[in-house]
Amino acid sequence: MSSADVVTTRARRALVFCFLVALCEGVDLQAAGVAAGGIGREFLPTAAEKGLFFSASTLGLFLGAIFGGWIADEIGRKKVLLASIATFGVFSILTTLAPTMQILTGARLLTGLGLGGALPNLIAVAAETSPPSRRNASIATMYIGMPLGGAIASLIVMLIDISD
Repeated sequence: MSSADVVTTRARRALVFCFLVALCEGVDLQAAGVAAGGIGREFLPTAAEKGLFFSASTLGLFLGAIFGGWIADEIGRKKVLLASIATFGVFSILTTLAPTMQILTGARLLTGLGLGGALPNLIAVAAETSPPSRRNASIATMYIGMPLGGAIASLIVMLIDISD
């Protein structure tokens, strides 16, 4: 193994951190579906409001991915990654406090914006911190994090009784 193939402790930490962020993204994306029954009982949304709610996160993801990657090229990946993580963290928490369906939908849009800004930067950081011989595996691991997080959220719901 050449010195270029050695994964440093710092790089390993960065990869673990990126994977955990991808895992959290997956949990958060699945959370809306998990909470749908409670949202329906709490806010009594119309069909249009439900459609907006479930579309908001995806729209935010789309916009976040476009602008997150572009801004990262201008000011740096780490800055954008940290801002994206903070955005999706704060707005994920704020969704639990939303008093109306409109505010809840707005919080999901902004959560999606943070999620979308984080993902391309997670992939880039994984590629940049991995030695050439492990780069593909590191990138694949980042991609695995999101669906695995969604599966974990679903598993948690299966294991606990969330009915009122």
